Amino acid sequence: MLTAIQSVARPELDLLGSVVSVFGQAEVTAGIAAGLVIARLRARRADVWVPLAIAVVVALEALVKIVVTQPSPPLELARGLALVPGVDIPFTHSFPSGHVARDTFLLAVINGWPRIMTAVVLALVVISRVYLGEHWPSDVLGGLALGAGVGWVAAAVLGKHEP
Repeated sequence: MLTAIQSVARPELDLLGSVVSVFGQAEVTAGIAAGLVIARLRARRADVWVPLAIAVVVALEALVKIVVTQPSPPLELARGLALVPGVDIPFTHSFPSGHVARDTFLLAVINGWPRIMTAVVLALVVISRVYLGEHWPSDVLGGLALGAGVGWVAAAVLGKHEP
């Protein structure tokens, strides 16, 4: 499946996929989560702490990558461009996709986005991670499950959505 997705490779798609991937970087998603907390504090919402559960996503991602020994796709398939240098924690295993898990979590805890918009954004992230040769399809499915699961639990435990 990775080869099929990469069969449409073009420099423009490499750039687009790399831009989409920036929004899944740990530094970027941590900043978004912090911004959501501040906005919720200002609005005096009951679910103010829910975005901080992204730390649980990051911890579980690291733990699962240590336990599940699925190697990353071969380096010769990598197509990503280093647009924003960041903290790169080298994992030798690729399951689950942290970019997908973090983005899924954030989109799960943001209120008010139309479901179709959420689905389109997640589809772009999922496809970009496989297209760029960073992850296998199973990695991105694991990231979707991890992010959605933690998002659901965080919303249920830390605070209900406001009416």
